[in-house]
Amino acid sequence: MAILVRRSNLLVSMSDAGAVANAWKHDADAVTLVLEGNANARDAVKTAIAAAARGGAEVFVRVNKASLQADLEASVWPGLCGIVLPCAASAAEVVRAEEIVAALEKQRSIAAGSLQFILMLESARGVWDIRPIIKASSRVTQVALDERALAADLGITPLPELDPFDYARGRLSVEATAAKVAAVGMAYPLSVHPRELPEAELHELATKARNLGMKGVICPYPGWVAPVNAAFTPTPERVEWNRRVREAFAAGVAAGTAAVPLDGKMIDVPVDEWAIVVLATAEACAARDAQKRAAVAKA
Repeated sequence: MAILVRRSNLLVSMSDAGAVANAWKHDADAVTLVLEGNANARDAVKTAIAAAARGGAEVFVRVNKASLQADLEASVWPGLCGIVLPCAASAAEVVRAEEIVAALEKQRSIAAGSLQFILMLESARGVWDIRPIIKASSRVTQVALDERALAADLGITPLPELDPFDYARGRLSVEATAAKVAAVGMAYPLSVHPRELPEAELHELATKARNLGMKGVICPYPGWVAPVNAAFTPTPERVEWNRRVREAFAAGVAAGTAAVPLDGKMIDVPVDEWAIVVLATAEACAARDAQKRAAVAKA
């Protein structure tokens, strides 16, 4: 079972040299270098990719829609995992980015088709056309809402007590899962008003996001990384329970029954299938964490 472990993706502005230099130290599964659409940032991004990868993070570059060609030419180098495409509003835009990236892979001796896309939906049009957008390229591995941009597009001012994006976030989760793409995002209100909070509060909201169907969070602050990683990693208690589920169900099947009791609950096929997912996720998270620890030790 192939499971993408990209629980945390730390945003780092290319205009902040200190943040770029320290990006590898925060234990993020991925780091996204944010281009500012200027020549200085483009000149520095190739070196920044290698620096951000020192701690074992996958490295992405967020390009600008208005300067797509120039930003991609500056960003596509060996060592890059992929591109964050903002303002995705049509399948044609994704296809155009794919054409440029494919040509650059060929020119720069990068394995064909290896670079991935993370799509950012920032408009009503993007949410409405989400299905063809995320299916436009096999490179798309994750998709997220930029809820601040979406609020601006809708002409609304989100209030803390009323989540205006229940529908959009739910559709994102359903459509992405159906297309075998990971939905990513934080729970409201941090999804619209991101800020630093105590780890316990961040963990609670990240857990809520996970239970909404998200598979990770794009983190605007380093302080988000640890609680997000924890929220999207099965706890030892969940792992132990699901091991017991698998054992109890296997014993029941061997005895000729399709449902067995365990701690006052009935264990049947769907419960056993979910236990398989939980255990595989735990193993994948453990392997990813081991990769990062090894990279840090080597650095």
